[in-house]
Amino acid sequence: SFNQNCLGQGKLSAISYQLSAISYQLSAISYQLSAISYQLSAISATRTLLEVLSAFE
Repeated sequence: SFNQNCLGQGKLSAISYQLSAISYQLSAISYQLSAISYQLSAISATRTLLEVLSAFE
């Protein structure tokens, strides 16, 4: 039973490592998404600025 207990703990730690790796990947993806949204808002701000400037011409 000692051997099975060690195997079970090994499986659990392997699963927890995989889960933490997945959570790291998800946080990296969310960082990328927030960076993309920042870029999009910068683009829309630039377009708004261009529209305002073209209105003065």
